[in-house]
Amino acid sequence: MPKNSIALKRDHVHVDPPMPSVFIRTILERLPDEPLRTNTEISRYLSALALGDLGEPITKSTPENDEKVARMLAAEAIDAIERSEQSSLHWYTDAIRRAFAIAASIHPELLSDEMAIALPNAGFRSADEARTVLVAAMAITSQNINVAENVRYALEQYRAFVRTGRFEPKAYGAKGKAVKSNLERFNTVLDLLHGDLKRMKRLLRAKFTMAEFRSAAAKYGIRIGGRELADETVYGSMLFGPKIGNGFMQNLMGNFEPVTMDLWFMRMWGRYCGTLIGDEVREEAVSRLVKGLRRSMRGKRMAEKLGEIGITDPGDLRNMDTDELREACKAIHLLWERTRRALVRKGHSNDEVSQMKAKLGWPGAAETIIKSIGLPKDSPRNGRHRRWMRSVVARSLEILKDSGYEITPADLQACLWYPEKELYDRLAGRPVGQLNMSYDEAFAAIAIQEGVPHDEIERAARSVGDPRGGRPGSHVGIGRGAAGPIRGIRERSDFDRGEPSGSRGARMTAAAPL
Repeated sequence: MPKNSIALKRDHVHVDPPMPSVFIRTILERLPDEPLRTNTEISRYLSALALGDLGEPITKSTPENDEKVARMLAAEAIDAIERSEQSSLHWYTDAIRRAFAIAASIHPELLSDEMAIALPNAGFRSADEARTVLVAAMAITSQNINVAENVRYALEQYRAFVRTGRFEPKAYGAKGKAVKSNLERFNTVLDLLHGDLKRMKRLLRAKFTMAEFRSAAAKYGIRIGGRELADETVYGSMLFGPKIGNGFMQNLMGNFEPVTMDLWFMRMWGRYCGTLIGDEVREEAVSRLVKGLRRSMRGKRMAEKLGEIGITDPGDLRNMDTDELREACKAIHLLWERTRRALVRKGHSNDEVSQMKAKLGWPGAAETIIKSIGLPKDSPRNGRHRRWMRSVVARSLEILKDSGYEITPADLQACLWYPEKELYDRLAGRPVGQLNMSYDEAFAAIAIQEGVPHDEIERAARSVGDPRGGRPGSHVGIGRGAAGPIRGIRERSDFDRGEPSGSRGARMTAAAPL
């Protein structure tokens, strides 16, 4: 029987990991005697293992390097599929489709044209348009946010749209500024399209070269960021950035070709290539730090504060090794945070504080140095790096197909997501999998809290099919194995009760594609 609904072309073929020292199962079988306390320690440990296999880091594309990394991806994907009781193999396919079926038990307009049209303030003309808004809310609010919070925030924004026909820009999580900006951008673009959500969806799915898209957006005063090559093919959802828009949003919309190069994908890549850790300090950042501190130390009070943390002559920073420099910059950053909080208490606005930070120079320089020393490299370097990773993923999919596994690029990335998180949990001595909640589980938890009957949630889940393979309705687990979604979610649900969604009316359970 095929596992996880994978299309099997022939008997499974084993793929040997070309870098056995950093193969996840090998690491888990030989954990260090003491837990590693920080991500920096974990990164250094994994980098040392990789370099033991490689000799030197893989930093560029060559036929040999590409094949080595592609085979590592394939070997770990097969291992994850075969050994995991809770594989995230269908994170973007079955689990996402189940999530929308369950979401419709709270908001039936997601599957009912009639009920979508009946929401006058939203301006929906179909259930498809309602789903487009929910997808956008989910993608935009997902930055550096766990799934449970992501779903809660997405529903908050979706409900704001239902009430007013617009998102309500708010900052969520560590990337709050970017999230708020993207919510505002959705509103802006929708206004340019005269509120037509059908046209919005068409734009989000349309293909352009990066150069074409930047040029077209610039005519409307919209700047398209993201480090992609000018001739790289991107989607209109690039409006919201390369990871959130050009990757994750496309996956949520049913396009499983883009790979979402998120934090965990990048840590996996760095583990294979021996490039996980960053220890390169740019002289420019150190010079900016020293210059800014010297200027600030002309004031007696600031000189005293810096002296209290051991900074008496900023020029000494130039002679420190990377570990000493990192610790000094951490102390400087904490000093700035105390200063910032004091300014806010005195009544200064966030904009005023930001302007002061930029004028001083040294707070930003210290943050730049902290990020460049001893932390995992959690984002691609540039457009060429992204293109290289995409080509390696494509080769890995060929290897998997030849080995009897035919899956999408998005599902390859997704099925490796849980094991990578497990690796970091085990190396740090943390409980494993606390945040490994899938979107269907998260929507089910909220549905339970909002009073949707348990059997109705089960019916919605069954309408999509068995998360582990099989005919629709033959088994419902929602990522929890045979226990089913309800028991597991009741045991660990810690969501705040969401805003009441009003009368749900006749419920819809048939899953619909986005």
